[in-house]
Amino acid sequence: MQPRLNIAKSACEILEEEVKRLFMNKSSDALKNMPTKELLTSRVVEHINSYYKLGDNDFIDFVYENDKKNLRIENPNIIYNNNEADSYIWTINFLNDYDNFCRKLPFWSLSLSIDKNNEKLFAIIVNPFLDILIFSEKGSGTVNNQRRVRSIAISDEVIVSHSKDTKIPDALSSHTVLSLNSISIEIIYLSSGLIDYYVLSHREYNNYQDCILLAKEAGVMIQKYDDYYILANEKNINKL
Repeated sequence: MQPRLNIAKSACEILEEEVKRLFMNKSSDALKNMPTKELLTSRVVEHINSYYKLGDNDFIDFVYENDKKNLRIENPNIIYNNNEADSYIWTINFLNDYDNFCRKLPFWSLSLSIDKNNEKLFAIIVNPFLDILIFSEKGSGTVNNQRRVRSIAISDEVIVSHSKDTKIPDALSSHTVLSLNSISIEIIYLSSGLIDYYVLSHREYNNYQDCILLAKEAGVMIQKYDDYYILANEKNINKL
């Protein structure tokens, strides 16, 4: 597994330089008209394929089907996830916060994760403008820029965030609400102790399994309700 983790990290390091160049040098209008997601995704797919031939024991998958449809790669032999047992699935979720990126707001992320037998084993998320290069291997904790990450609240004021398709439950409605229009960054902030509670819909819980792995490995607990999940550290979960 370790060699694959190293390839995932090197892929994200390549992306860091490319996305910095685009974000700093292109106007908002130019970013809106560029196929940025497709170009970055294609580059990573080619990088992975140069080390692990996609279609043997490694396959590509996407959180969102449109990303697969719009993928631009030179190699026509790339094989996508076909649910083979014991294979490694590289799941890509780049710039899902694309509106923020195009508006030159720094709240967006590039995510690459690895699954095996429907279990997420590793996730790495990058945003060079927020000093985020955060990753988790299942059972090994969460690390951001070589420092351990733990979900320990550091503010006196309770801060709550939520996905757009949920409402804040009454039990948390009196607290300060923070919205960055980026689920991935908000969950990373939760994992780092900058947010106290996160309310996440069932649908987005499934879409953001990369962030869920990071959060769990940082000590975040998850409580399920009929219409949503609440994510928080153990101390805050026990207050509900």
